[in-house]
Amino acid sequence: MASSELEFDVIVVGGGPSGFIAATASARLGARTLLVERYGFLGGMPTSACIGPISPFHFGDEQVIAGIPQQFIDRMVDEGGSTGHAKATDPRGHGSYVCFYDRQLYKWVALQMVREAGAEVLLHTFVDDVIVEDGAVRGIVVTNKSGRTSLRAKVVVDASGDGDVAKAAGARHVLGREPDGVLQPVTLMFEMAGVDTAALKSYMDSHPEDFWRTSEIVPMRSFSPRLESRHFCGQGFVSAVRQAHEAGELSLGRDSVLFWTTVHQGVVHFNSTRVAGIDGTKASDLTRAEVEGRRQVMSLSNFLVTKIECFKDAWLSDTGIQVGVRETRHVVGEYVLTESDVVEGRKFDDVIARGYFPVDIHNPQPKAGAKQDGGVWRDLEDAYDIPYRCLVPESVDGLLVAGRAISASHEAHASFRTQGGVMAIGHAAGAAAALAATHRVQPRALEVGLLQQALLREGALLHRDHEQVAAQKQRAAAAVQAALDAGKISRRYLAIPPRD
Repeated sequence: MASSELEFDVIVVGGGPSGFIAATASARLGARTLLVERYGFLGGMPTSACIGPISPFHFGDEQVIAGIPQQFIDRMVDEGGSTGHAKATDPRGHGSYVCFYDRQLYKWVALQMVREAGAEVLLHTFVDDVIVEDGAVRGIVVTNKSGRTSLRAKVVVDASGDGDVAKAAGARHVLGREPDGVLQPVTLMFEMAGVDTAALKSYMDSHPEDFWRTSEIVPMRSFSPRLESRHFCGQGFVSAVRQAHEAGELSLGRDSVLFWTTVHQGVVHFNSTRVAGIDGTKASDLTRAEVEGRRQVMSLSNFLVTKIECFKDAWLSDTGIQVGVRETRHVVGEYVLTESDVVEGRKFDDVIARGYFPVDIHNPQPKAGAKQDGGVWRDLEDAYDIPYRCLVPESVDGLLVAGRAISASHEAHASFRTQGGVMAIGHAAGAAAALAATHRVQPRALEVGLLQQALLREGALLHRDHEQVAAQKQRAAAAVQAALDAGKISRRYLAIPPRD
């Protein structure tokens, strides 16, 4: 390649939900953009770690994430691979809305959006090193089948999820929780096909004492008739899991089974394994997690087939190609988002995205679940703002951080780490990188007003529109009532009191 082919305005490292949105945003603003991804497809944890439904873009019934992330959802619905956002009758444990999707379509739509925006994509490529000159990141060194190559850029966006670029560039960071470094546990997710979902739902209906939590899902828009139309989730089979643990018949890091329906009929998704004490920045720890996670998957899937009637004809149909990692590095930026910022719904002048999800910290101890001490589920008083300063490392120039590695405490991170949260952060990081590159300023010197205007032009929601919120609440209430009237959901699952 000629030297001019190795120079870009913006390089985005990582093609996950934050990275592919960032690359799309950057290219749409006219920056010559390269997206570097280690796998042969985009999507990150949702497509590589077999993650279940997309977390809400909503605080209650108020949608707070839109822009390019919402365009992605709309595109998946239009192409027949998603339900779009659907309301959960009880938000405990998963949030107020969820979005079911086909994982293969997710990969394809993400790739289409990035390429249609004009960004270049380099797959099967690892970042080997970072080019730093005079305290600023000037590019990266990558390794792939072609060997080692230096790629230069005016601005690099670290959407690796682990802050790998920032760490290599010398940016200060914190690993996990201060001061003890505790990290959220990791999970190898999986799916089973051939499940009698009607029988599963019937058991959930008739044995409420055997479940920590349950919810039915109310569609909010029409979607492809080829997809599963009725959705629910549950966390339970508590008595059977307890008995199997006591008899030594089950190897599982939790005390219950958490499952979801999927867009495919007869296919059920499981977020049910747990491996604690894993540092996702260490290959040895990741190897241990993969081995233990797969051991738990095989044990649990066999337990379900042999012990739970509605799974007797089911089989293990899919697993993540890697373990799902929730937390590693937090890159220290010009501002550190705190737990009180999140819980109290704090607002900032330099807002570039809004947060909505409760503080969700999975119990770091094995064989503990929703009813055990150690985990945290803390509802928010209001939606909160994520300031631009959290994306800007405190001392390294030429670099922006996107996704779950932005500057935040362990507790604050436990809220925005969900898909909707990191997509919105990616939108802002990509737009900021493009504007900084084309205006020839360092990201920390970028006029935030210019960035906010660019985000708003793409449909981002940076501030509350009270009339819009009122309309959204009315729409949601009407959808729930219509589902009740049609017998598609049961009042027993509603986390609201019955009408007079």
